[in-house]
Amino acid sequence: MKKPRIWPILLATLVAFAILCALGIWQLQRLQWKQGLLAQLAANEAAVPVDLATAESFLSIGNTIEFMKVKFAATYKHGAGKTMIATFEGGPGWTIITPAIGSDGRAVIVDRGRVPGQRLESYDKPKGEVEITGVVRLHNSGQGFFDPENDPVKNAWYWWDIAAMLKASDLPASAKPVPFVVQILPGTVTAEFPKPAEPKANLSNNHLGYALTWFGLATALLAVAGIYIRGLTK
Repeated sequence: MKKPRIWPILLATLVAFAILCALGIWQLQRLQWKQGLLAQLAANEAAVPVDLATAESFLSIGNTIEFMKVKFAATYKHGAGKTMIATFEGGPGWTIITPAIGSDGRAVIVDRGRVPGQRLESYDKPKGEVEITGVVRLHNSGQGFFDPENDPVKNAWYWWDIAAMLKASDLPASAKPVPFVVQILPGTVTAEFPKPAEPKANLSNNHLGYALTWFGLATALLAVAGIYIRGLTK
């Protein structure tokens, strides 16, 4: 029986090996990017708060402003408030979302925190100008696969759509909308409800494991191919 030719096996092995190594290198590059992003987010959280104008200017030049601390004076527009279905301490709840107009005329959507399901009609609604301290959230993941469509007409919101929320807030013509949400920081308000949630990045960092997997498969491929070719040459 004629033995199979070795060169096609060698060629296929080398091509597959190159692909597996390239995937491993790509994951290492992703690891470096993710570590840099996490470091920037941590630096944003640790930095001194800035005003809305400064945060907006950083965003306009391409800087990472997610979780940047902000502090500003503003007046809530409770009449244009919104709610989003959420959980509260393991049970049903709502996220309270209220537009606010800053003293400099900038309009921003504020994530004030959560209330239990039974407290939807009974939570703090401060009047007049208040000081707001929070972190920037871009919420740019869009609509999830199982999320219903938002219905601004019925004021029914299921996912973050900042542009639509601003449009549905009946802002004065002089207002200057900013393209991000401010999430109130825990400990910066005295009211029981809404209760601000702890900001979380929720960024997984498994790239090193993925890289090791690809490199391991490349090594295993060489070993198996070597054993097979050795058997053909005997």
